[in-house]
Amino acid sequence: MARPAHADRRRRGRPARLSRAAILDAAQGLLERSPREPLTIARIAAEVDAVPAALYRHFASLDDLLDSVLGRVLGSAPLEIRRRAGWQEQVRDWMSSLRAHLLRYPAVLSLIGRRGRTSPRWLDAVAELIAILERGGLRGAQLARAHLWIAETTIGLAMQEAPLSLPEQIEGARASLAEMSEAGRGRLAPLVPHLTRLDGDTFFEFVADRTIAALTELAAGR
Repeated sequence: MARPAHADRRRRGRPARLSRAAILDAAQGLLERSPREPLTIARIAAEVDAVPAALYRHFASLDDLLDSVLGRVLGSAPLEIRRRAGWQEQVRDWMSSLRAHLLRYPAVLSLIGRRGRTSPRWLDAVAELIAILERGGLRGAQLARAHLWIAETTIGLAMQEAPLSLPEQIEGARASLAEMSEAGRGRLAPLVPHLTRLDGDTFFEFVADRTIAALTELAAGR
């Protein structure tokens, strides 16, 4: 007789009793195995062999559950920021470490902002960036603009890379050259050989370099 699938899952280590920690463990396990697949309540419930409604006995709401998943992911490997480095290099560390984290679990990108609401766990990560910029002497409006610029740039590039790596994006653009307008093709085609020499890490370093140079200038002129 065939063994029920849920029995096999339990033997692989799934807890028999439901708890908040067990649900978060299951959600993170799904992200580890299928990092690009959208994380849904139905998938999490199936992973713990429960009905979706049972999850709400341990979480106050859907937002609470997904915020907790995002917090677990962002906290599972702290951002690698060198504590004794200068503030400029700490900005670089924040940007690079966060990008690497989000690209490891691209499905959590959709958890950062949902239905017009920003996850407080994401804001906690941004608060660490604010502290770094304050050490650089930025205050008030300059600090507000700088933190938003860096956070939006970092997450925006991660969102672009998550579905397609930079080389794949460039190859897709090259494949579409023939379908462009003649004027547009004339401008883009000469750049393609240069673009094909870039990878995601190289381009991100360029972005970080330019960001830090501009921030240093901004801080010096305060």
